Amino acid sequence: MDRLKQFYSKKDDSVRQWLTELRSTTESECMSVLQVKPLRPSDPSPGGVEAVKQLKDGIDSLRREADKISEDFSEIFRCFEECSWGEFLEDALEITHHINFLICICQSSVKGIPDYIKEQQDMVMGECAKLKHQASSFCSSESISQKNKVPLVNQLTFLGQTFSRLVDLTLGLLVQRIVDYLDSNSSTLLHAAIACLITLGLDGEHMCFIIAREGGVRGLLEICRRDSMSFTCSQALRALATVCCAPECIAEFELERGVESLLDLLCDFNTGYERVQGEAAGVVAQLTSPGLQNGHNLPGLLENLYRLLQALLNLSSKTQNHEVFLLSVAAIANITFLHKQSCSILLQLQAPRLLVMASSMPKASSLFAKDQIATIFANIATSQACQKAIRQQDGVHLLVSFLYERPLTSYGPAETAACSHVQQKAAIALSRLCCDGTLANKVIITRGIPRLVELCRCSAARNNSDSVLIACLAALRKICDVCGTSEIGRQDLQQLVYPQLMESFLICSHKDENFV
Repeated sequence: MDRLKQFYSKKDDSVRQWLTELRSTTESECMSVLQVKPLRPSDPSPGGVEAVKQLKDGIDSLRREADKISEDFSEIFRCFEECSWGEFLEDALEITHHINFLICICQSSVKGIPDYIKEQQDMVMGECAKLKHQASSFCSSESISQKNKVPLVNQLTFLGQTFSRLVDLTLGLLVQRIVDYLDSNSSTLLHAAIACLITLGLDGEHMCFIIAREGGVRGLLEICRRDSMSFTCSQALRALATVCCAPECIAEFELERGVESLLDLLCDFNTGYERVQGEAAGVVAQLTSPGLQNGHNLPGLLENLYRLLQALLNLSSKTQNHEVFLLSVAAIANITFLHKQSCSILLQLQAPRLLVMASSMPKASSLFAKDQIATIFANIATSQACQKAIRQQDGVHLLVSFLYERPLTSYGPAETAACSHVQQKAAIALSRLCCDGTLANKVIITRGIPRLVELCRCSAARNNSDSVLIACLAALRKICDVCGTSEIGRQDLQQLVYPQLMESFLICSHKDENFV
């Protein structure tokens, strides 16, 4: 300030006077701006978000190195079996080097390493030293016998076990620290932590198991239950749908009474959170997926089956969003696979009428939505009462129209597979419905037979799907049994109806294999 004052004092007396008065003068505009700025601590979320990112990077690095070391174990056992002792010794030294490097990654990724992980690291280091010593002694021995190999095999096995334990403990600790951020009040930090869990869950069942073990399922459900966390509820539900793909995760979900929480969201018609309810339907669809082992072992689902199906049907009826519609009907379709009583419940709730109505709307125009609708009809068609309801709602016409879905060259693999599923499920539903002569005649009137024949004859029409072929052959045979053979040509009768099913299958699929 003094230098500046001296500089201007030589040029302009007015500037000198201004500098003199400046120390005791304040600008009212500056004071006004300061008064409107609240004095509050800085938002800790940016640092927290960076911490989440560092934890995720640590998990990725750890898993990459662990995968490399697993390959090293496979290679060293190969050398052992082939008695390539020179390579074996090199691989033994290399594997200990890689494990040391992994421990360095653990130490750099984990701040404040707990004692139990330090103890496991020391144990792994000790086993690495033993392996180096035994491998060197073994390979330098002049006489190598089967008896001498046993201690070395035991050492490799024990090292593999202690190494796997170290990786599991470290991954668990890193995941646990991410899960701890689910208690944060910062929206930015919450979104970052949940997004990280979704990414980890997509990496496979083992990571999902670790997330559940470290309290991830419980933490995500707590977010869904808290009204103050409604801003991130849909993201938490998507994370649950991603994580609940392993039996352990589903067991944890049931233990935390997750089905009841989903029902609360699906039945809360006052909130108007259609997006949240759609994500809740997605969790139900995941939990009840036919490919999962424990989907049918959810007591909470069975106890609340009526309310759950009612909520899902209501959601599919009121929504105009194609994704929400797809998730809700997918959940219904999966439930019909798991519980037979769902057929009678869906009949009470007038599901055939609602689904036929929805099928004419844009929200149900995708092949994926049609796949789920056809699946529901195929599953409930086993009930005679449901067959009557399907006939009354002209469901046969809808199912025949599904047969006419065609795979296009512009379709990707997912769309092509969905097209085949629609054809297959529609054919299965028609086969079950055609036990009734009235329904079988309806299939004939709506020109279902020509399309069934085409799907049997033309492999391109069914996208080379054997499942579609078998379903269409079964439907044709059922219609001919009930209504006679007047509507089908002689050659088609000779090849598609009269022979044994396997013979017709081989004729249409052009395969020469023998089937037992």
